[in-house]
Amino acid sequence: MKSEPPFTSIGIGEIGIIKEKGSLAIYGLGSCIGLILYNEIEKMAGLAHILLPGPRLPSDETKELPAKYANEAIDALLLALGIEKNETHKLSGGIIGGATIFSMGEDSTNSIGDRNVEEIRKWLMKARIKIVWEETGGVCGRSLIFSLPESTLKVRTLKEGWRIVEKK
Repeated sequence: MKSEPPFTSIGIGEIGIIKEKGSLAIYGLGSCIGLILYNEIEKMAGLAHILLPGPRLPSDETKELPAKYANEAIDALLLALGIEKNETHKLSGGIIGGATIFSMGEDSTNSIGDRNVEEIRKWLMKARIKIVWEETGGVCGRSLIFSLPESTLKVRTLKEGWRIVEKK
């Protein structure tokens, strides 16, 4: 049996980076987003665990969580990957999550999950980063593992178990 590489679990608002070999994981995504940026040339990937669409309120002093807000997460990931804004054409993106888990008081077309997905799509388009993996929305939570060197994305739901998400 082939052994799996060690996993680095990324918590809410955190960012993880791997180069050449390794795996990044997020467990229990609901309305949160797992944002993957992958540089195939450098064989590097970054994963952000995004909680809210943003913007950050002045009273929020959680500066140690660079990916807490969607509107800050892409810049933080680019910085962590060492990619300048004029080099984003080197990257592929992935968006996982954005489910509507709790519908109390939320319009189903304007849930936090939907707003998170919309905000990330907007920022990726602005940065000219092509989305090649996407599994968003619905009412079911997810977990994900992104692995190098294969650039494999596995997603798990309670209903379906683990499966590979193919590139678009």
